[in-house]
Amino acid sequence: MPIDGNKNATLYNAINKILLFIIIAPNIKSGGGKELLEYLLEYINDNYVDILVNVYVDTSVNVESTHARNVFVITSELSKVILFFKRFENVIYFGNLPPIRKSTNSLVYFHNTYLLMNLKKIFSNNSTFINKVMCLAKQFYIKFFVKNVDFIACQTDVVGKQFKAKYSHENIKILPFYRVCEKISMEKKFDYCYISLAHPHKNHKNLFDALNILEVNKINLSMAVTVESSKKELIQIIEDINKRGIIKIVNFGVVPKEKVCEVYSLSKCLIFPSLEESFGLPLIEAVDMGLDVISSDLDYVCQIINPYKPIDIKEKFHLVINRYKEFEGMGKKSLKIAKLNFEPTNIVKSFLENI
Repeated sequence: MPIDGNKNATLYNAINKILLFIIIAPNIKSGGGKELLEYLLEYINDNYVDILVNVYVDTSVNVESTHARNVFVITSELSKVILFFKRFENVIYFGNLPPIRKSTNSLVYFHNTYLLMNLKKIFSNNSTFINKVMCLAKQFYIKFFVKNVDFIACQTDVVGKQFKAKYSHENIKILPFYRVCEKISMEKKFDYCYISLAHPHKNHKNLFDALNILEVNKINLSMAVTVESSKKELIQIIEDINKRGIIKIVNFGVVPKEKVCEVYSLSKCLIFPSLEESFGLPLIEAVDMGLDVISSDLDYVCQIINPYKPIDIKEKFHLVINRYKEFEGMGKKSLKIAKLNFEPTNIVKSFLENI
């Protein structure tokens, strides 16, 4: 059967217009980084017919090969290391760390503020000794190899300035994005929710201590949390609080995105006591869902939800919870600003255009 020259030329031109780029993300396994990675890949698949992605991920990331992406699941630690020795073109290193060899048209997506801490702060936090040593090792690694990428992408101006000061990289881009929750009309069952894995800096222990104080004062409230089952100490604290019957805590454990949206829909207010964040994804998700927010008074919060009402740092956390009525309705004001600054379609598009 003769080949149609016109069709063949059209196919050739189409193939040559396709942009192939690489996403290196074998160290992304959970939390906000995993969610953003999955969203980025879904967005590319649904909106860019002229982009093909080769993505290297850990087994925990929930994506499959499609017409727009080839997924390579990396199962061994050695294979993950080897990826950073290879030279790539048009590449995003999605997990904070630059490559060992120079890559062309390359970007590191940086979203871990622990890698910005000074020595004193590293050894004063609640993480294990091994995690502290690993944090230091990664910091030395970044300092030595950050020259091997063209750009660093951060989620807020605060993190971008801190990265520039610590690692002396001039090409910083501010490119936040987030996945929109599907709004579900449901009766509110919880006064508060805290959507987060229970890493030490997420400050669950202090939150539960505050609830214990409210309990002593016979203040009734309900709260939804997402503490993973491996956190035995926190799970026991939740069980103890529930047994006493004054405060009700429902722990959903680790939940998929659809369930996260449901928990927001069931809640009146997000409480977010985290001590360290590069972005604070639940903050923007919560205001997008129409929730009010009570959070730590830190720089990253002010960049995401504004206007906000700061609390005297001397005031105990349990008193802040008890004063919630003063803040009721502020989430709707913050939503206007959040929509303007972090509208996901425009942000992801901007992210892709910078590689």
